[in-house]
Amino acid sequence: VFDRVREDCPNFHEKIKPINAELTQPKLAISAEDEEELLTRVNIVFHCAATVRFDEPLKRALQLNVLGTQRLLELARQMQNLEAFIHISTAYANCVRKCIDEIIYPPPAEPKRLFDLVEWLDESIIEDITPKLLGDWPNTYTYTKALSEYLIQQEKGNLNIAIIRPSIVGASWHEPFPGWIDNFNGTSGIFIA
Repeated sequence: VFDRVREDCPNFHEKIKPINAELTQPKLAISAEDEEELLTRVNIVFHCAATVRFDEPLKRALQLNVLGTQRLLELARQMQNLEAFIHISTAYANCVRKCIDEIIYPPPAEPKRLFDLVEWLDESIIEDITPKLLGDWPNTYTYTKALSEYLIQQEKGNLNIAIIRPSIVGASWHEPFPGWIDNFNGTSGIFIA
């Protein structure tokens, strides 16, 4: 949470207050005190929470990347001072297309139907049908990011939305400490090797 009131702070990390949340839980499992602060003080939401594991089981990827986005949007629509909702997607959300414009494409499946499907199906059945559901998408990460973009467009309400599609995100330069990263995807794995 970025606190605009504390602009006199010389260090970036002093302007941020961590809030515990869980994307897979109703209302993100945010405490009432934290929710009140979010609803009354936040001006900009940067939504970059996601699982970036390419081999994440479909149910888990849907819960984190799509349903988590939906839950955060629900909260954001209640924020009294919100000026913008910035969603970090990926350049590969639409990797099944030869040409990608700055538009939201129709989803590979209806997100709400997928939520219902994975809710009642056995894990082994979901695993069996995942390749069919993914179609031309190479993994659950790109698939769920495409679904998230569509969901945002459908459920944004009156929010000012921006979707950023970086091609890759690497280790940090300075903060929270030099070289910090919590996975070995992409170039990080190459550098570590």
